[in-house]
Amino acid sequence: MKVRELMKTPVVTVSKKDTVARARNLMMREMVSRIVVVEGDAPIGMLTKRDLVRDLASYKMRNRELDSIMVLEVMRVPVKMIQEGASVEEAAKIMVGSNIRGLPVVDSSGGLVGIITKTDLTAYYRQSYGGRHAVDEIARKMSETPVVKKTHSFYRVVDAMEEYSVDRVIVEDGGKPIGIITETDLSFLRPYRGSEPFIKGITMKSEEPWPTRLYQLPTAESLMTVDPVVVEATEDAAEAARILLENGIGGMPVVNKEHKLVGMLTKFDFVKAIAREGSV
Repeated sequence: MKVRELMKTPVVTVSKKDTVARARNLMMREMVSRIVVVEGDAPIGMLTKRDLVRDLASYKMRNRELDSIMVLEVMRVPVKMIQEGASVEEAAKIMVGSNIRGLPVVDSSGGLVGIITKTDLTAYYRQSYGGRHAVDEIARKMSETPVVKKTHSFYRVVDAMEEYSVDRVIVEDGGKPIGIITETDLSFLRPYRGSEPFIKGITMKSEEPWPTRLYQLPTAESLMTVDPVVVEATEDAAEAARILLENGIGGMPVVNKEHKLVGMLTKFDFVKAIAREGSV
């Protein structure tokens, strides 16, 4: 199958002079994880939810309002692209080789005509690879899975995503998955400057009123989606792809028969599987 048969169009775009506030609002409205930055009709950069999580959590950016930050300050450059006539397997290889989750698709003159993402490749895997692999053959093992406790802070969650280069973190308790936190949960959390990061209150000290401040540092428990969708390690991977697509999620914990956490399966793992198969 050629990329042109699988790509999505039209593409959500911004210019490098647009603000991060506008890009963020576009992501929310269009329900996309990445936006192509264009000059004319040529792709010049990419902006993803992960970029927002990473950059807006940095000390340099966290005190600035989103409508004061330009896209050119946070976009990824140079941008990887693929020709519309290339094969789907070639797209998968580029994504894996560059550790990216989406590619702008261009025509012979370099103009933007579409985008192909890990979601498109997951759908391709479901259609073409039924019965080929069990989940545990392509999923991340525990050593590759970011796991936090429910009392870990927002910053530990961000660090775990960066450390493992993934878009979600599993919250576990007693060896079982109890929640999941995605880059969407983090990228749309940050308040604008001026909102107070604490709750004011009054307590009694030596029978006198005493002002207090309870700081609102978000914890994993306050950020997570509880009771996440899971898949058993022995399930057909194509069936797992169907579960991800039909639930509109990008990844899920992998468990054994006792519901103990043994890994994580994401859409990007299907991209990797396609790239490996295309190399055989």
